[in-house]
Amino acid sequence: MSTAAPASSVPASPGPPHPRRRRRARPLMSAVVTITALLCALVGGVGWYFAGVAIEVDHSAEYPLTIEDMGNGTVTLPREPGTERPGAWALVWKGGRALLGPVVGGNDEHVVRKVSPVEGALVKDAPAMIDHWMYDGDPKTALGLPFQDVSYPSEVGPMPAWLVPGTSPKSTWVIGVHGRNADKAETFRVMRTVHALGMPMLSIAYRNDVGAPPSHDRRNHLGDKEWHDVVSAMGYARAHGATGVVLYGWSMGGAMAMTTLQRDPSFVRGVVLDSPVLDWNATLDKQADARHLPGFMTDIAKRVLQWRIGIDLTDFDMRRFAPHLRTPVLMFTTEDDATVANAPAFAFARKAPPGTVTHIPTPGDHTESWNVDPAAYERSLVAFLRRVG
Repeated sequence: MSTAAPASSVPASPGPPHPRRRRRARPLMSAVVTITALLCALVGGVGWYFAGVAIEVDHSAEYPLTIEDMGNGTVTLPREPGTERPGAWALVWKGGRALLGPVVGGNDEHVVRKVSPVEGALVKDAPAMIDHWMYDGDPKTALGLPFQDVSYPSEVGPMPAWLVPGTSPKSTWVIGVHGRNADKAETFRVMRTVHALGMPMLSIAYRNDVGAPPSHDRRNHLGDKEWHDVVSAMGYARAHGATGVVLYGWSMGGAMAMTTLQRDPSFVRGVVLDSPVLDWNATLDKQADARHLPGFMTDIAKRVLQWRIGIDLTDFDMRRFAPHLRTPVLMFTTEDDATVANAPAFAFARKAPPGTVTHIPTPGDHTESWNVDPAAYERSLVAFLRRVG
């Protein structure tokens, strides 16, 4: 008598996945991986590019305007905020420079201003730009001031500088520190005022400037390395008779001046800041926002930047240093600054001990406080330098 085979107690093995389901799953996973990789590459690429813009050394000039006409001591330019503003400005084109006078005519599309050529002849249809530095050349050719071409030793080699002598070398010197990708000519606007007070002025180049030794990586380090050149310039001044210095910084030069003060304050009698970078995080956020970069990409870009040049951006938030400030500071900021975030400067002035920071907000764009009202600017500067000099 036959018996039925007992049912197996081992569950049947599951069959292979449905072939159609497997074929769908593989392309889907591949697509997800590909899209993720592309997004990471895109975000990383944008971050790398933006970080590269911030640390790029670039001394090229742009000429966004066109000289439309000229004659009878006037020049005609397209009407826009930069060409119709009152104040002291220069008009620059390739091979030429002129000082602009008041607006004397025009219409909705054009503005006519008085003009005084300084170098070269005005050329109709030539590309041009408005220059708030005003002058070019050297202190003698630009301003009629006596000066010496000197060099001071630095970590990366001899650095060129202009020394405009004062009444005596045994006095307080002013050390002018220009901004990022600028040059010594940025300091011209205050040179006459400093000279009239009898104070020597040392206007310095620093690493990666035209005619100066480069940094080892030929990158801008946002002041993290460049401030060492300011210390070296202070050493030169001390060795040549200075009894103290006033550090005068424009834009990134302001960040360098404040870092120098924070780390080596003993020889500094005062600091003048013109549109200073007092927090790189805030300024990079502002510049990224102007480029419509999403916040998360900005954060990635800043991390990339810090990694590329070995910097900690929080070290340059001077609001943290403000309560410990003991050195007098004169600070100019402009209400329409499109380059540097102003909020940290206002906070710095509030947090500093009473009486240490004289903060003067003015109209204008980046580093244009002098241009919009030279006389008022110079009055404030003279009062401050007499106080600390």
